Amino acid sequence: MIQKRKALSLLVCCMVIGLIASLISGCAGDGGNGGNGGGEEIPQYGGELTFAATADPTYFDDAIGAHYSTTGPYQCLWGGDWAKGIAGGYGTNDCDWFVRGEINRLEFKTGKIAEDWEIGDDYIEFYLRDGVLWQDKFPCNGREVTADDVVFSWERQMTLGTAYIKTSYPYLATNVEISAPDEDTVRFDCPSEYMPELITLIEFAYIYPRDAIELYGDMNDWERAIGTGAFTLEEYVEGSYLYYERNPIYWGTNPVGPGQGDQLPYLDSVRTLIQADISTHDALFTTGQIDLTTADYDRAESLKISCPEANYNKFLDGAVKGVIYMRTDKEDKPYNDVRVRQALQLAIDNQQIVDEYFGGEAEALYWPVYYCKEYAGAYLPLEDYEDDIIEVLPDTSISVADLFGYDPELAQELLEEAGYGEGFQADIVYWNLYIFDDVMQIVKGMWAEIGVDLTLTPVDYATQLSTQYLRNYDDMLLGTFAGVGTYFKGINWQGTGMFNASYVVDEELNDYREQMLAAYPDENAVDQIHTEMLPYLLEQCYVVQTAAHYTYVFWWPWLKNYSGEGAIGYYGGVSSWTPYVWIDEDLKEEMGY
Repeated sequence: MIQKRKALSLLVCCMVIGLIASLISGCAGDGGNGGNGGGEEIPQYGGELTFAATADPTYFDDAIGAHYSTTGPYQCLWGGDWAKGIAGGYGTNDCDWFVRGEINRLEFKTGKIAEDWEIGDDYIEFYLRDGVLWQDKFPCNGREVTADDVVFSWERQMTLGTAYIKTSYPYLATNVEISAPDEDTVRFDCPSEYMPELITLIEFAYIYPRDAIELYGDMNDWERAIGTGAFTLEEYVEGSYLYYERNPIYWGTNPVGPGQGDQLPYLDSVRTLIQADISTHDALFTTGQIDLTTADYDRAESLKISCPEANYNKFLDGAVKGVIYMRTDKEDKPYNDVRVRQALQLAIDNQQIVDEYFGGEAEALYWPVYYCKEYAGAYLPLEDYEDDIIEVLPDTSISVADLFGYDPELAQELLEEAGYGEGFQADIVYWNLYIFDDVMQIVKGMWAEIGVDLTLTPVDYATQLSTQYLRNYDDMLLGTFAGVGTYFKGINWQGTGMFNASYVVDEELNDYREQMLAAYPDENAVDQIHTEMLPYLLEQCYVVQTAAHYTYVFWWPWLKNYSGEGAIGYYGGVSSWTPYVWIDEDLKEEMGY
């Protein structure tokens, strides 16, 4: 039986803190329920939303470096549509928006700085929204956004050597022309083969004020931050917090519910506490000092006990998915033989890991896409592969679904057929997070049964990330993969990027990819092509899948109009949903906080 290595001191600490908090507040609830916290209540203005982050922002200008951790002031031309989600119980429920920063379907987008757009085979025209003003800071002083600002911002992304689009999509940067036919229109002319990439990146590139960048040189100093978003960045203390205040000239209004038509945002302020120690996050949440938090399975079990009145949801999180990559490109390695890859998958009892290590709170099949409501059409559950029969040995056929069961005897036969009957030595590099360490220890024991001697090489997160980014590992690597919103581009199994870390070159897959790109942006047609491809892709076992655990988000009942959303749209982050939520100060006081 698999034994879990729990952090007992943390568990006890959380329970004690939670008991004290319950006594103070008089809590006696029945546990989290994933409720929306909205009801028929009229939204209230005021209050401060507080949450915690594990690290300081690395950059404040997306043409200088990655900007994911500080998105409050800035917006893109379009973004995710709040009203297409749960929206406090008043949305259309087409989306859950639980997955953080991966949902990129055109049908779920709405205008931000742009009010409307037209997409052709080789162009996009955006028509800017009237009344979108820069935050009231020098040198913009609340002036209106212009097409010139948009063109200038995008040209920086296409030309600066530090910009993500320039460095990661150089072919796009050199083939797209951006112009302003008039002061309210921005046009992108793009060869049709690059249109899927352009459409994806529209929601990545923030729009900055031209006059501010011409004055300062860039926007990478937090004090220069001037955007069009619902909150202005007013204070940043490194290693301590970021503090945002309500933007009084924000253009947005609430699209649905009892507050429909209300000027947004409702909150007076948002505070991000910088705290590297995740156990401190739990203590802050348990004592009501932060309003929401995310947690892995172990921590979630503790928080359910210590905070019985808190709401919670669970989802598969792009940040913690882990698959085993292999050097399939090296002829002196066993992994360029599909029989070896299939044997390694068959020799892992993922269902046992799901049941006994993660208490059932994990999935055994989730690559290259996992189930979420927004991409249900691109996903097939395990049982759908039961009729896809493959011949793995001359007289032995199994289904693709069987590959993700547990059959060490067949695994051993496959190794013998491939010439590795005596087994082989392998080495795997992985992030030294305790969950990954535990799972790798389990895999090591299971693979030993078929003669594979696995050496574990745990490293810190930065080392693991850089290793995957450069693909410079020697044998095996446990790493993450690209978000579900990129599925039609096939970057998990094609090209030279970090997510094709198994060095896959497969012409049959490349043909499917060309079909998907040609069908895009007809996403229903793309979904059909993708599901046709999945049995072949999984048969090849280009990655070995270990169990992926669920991530939890917890929030207190006083955080209203919130249902566990991670990001409204693609790359959106926290700032995509904060304009719509509000704090019930009376309820918070009643609960003793």
